[in-house]
Amino acid sequence: MPLVPNSLASSLENDWLSKEGSDNFPDSVSVSADRFATAVSNWFAGALAAPSSPQTAAARQSQLKGLAQVALSAMDAQAAGTQLGNAVAAYVAGQVFGPSAVGLAAPPVAAAAGGAQIGAAFADLKAPPSARAQKIASACHLIATSSIVAFTLPLPVPPPPAKVT
Repeated sequence: MPLVPNSLASSLENDWLSKEGSDNFPDSVSVSADRFATAVSNWFAGALAAPSSPQTAAARQSQLKGLAQVALSAMDAQAAGTQLGNAVAAYVAGQVFGPSAVGLAAPPVAAAAGGAQIGAAFADLKAPPSARAQKIASACHLIATSSIVAFTLPLPVPPPPAKVT
């Protein structure tokens, strides 16, 4: 299935961001990073490149969590957005697609643009959580879809060695 930002926005709003008017924030930056990484990796696991889905989305979730934790520790909205955009880009780059014809995701070219959008969402303190979630999901979508997946053909099985008589 193609990546759809609305499904990620829903996960971010319900599982990561605090509800509107609530002060129910995650207990720590680590918990927040884990919730973000879980939402993104579950969303990205549904990606398709040609006929194949990513084989490494769940395995690389901890990488995204670690990078997100650093980003979410930044004390500036734009710095946090840039770092979170770079975290998503690092997560996407190198993802492996397909069990037979192996595809490898190249580094996304829109990491800077996505990071700027995330920073703007962080800076807009008056935006409701649903709007923030949509902006961040759109930025993640931009980053993910700006990566090219290059496939290699499977190597042919060599014929058995000829019998020498």
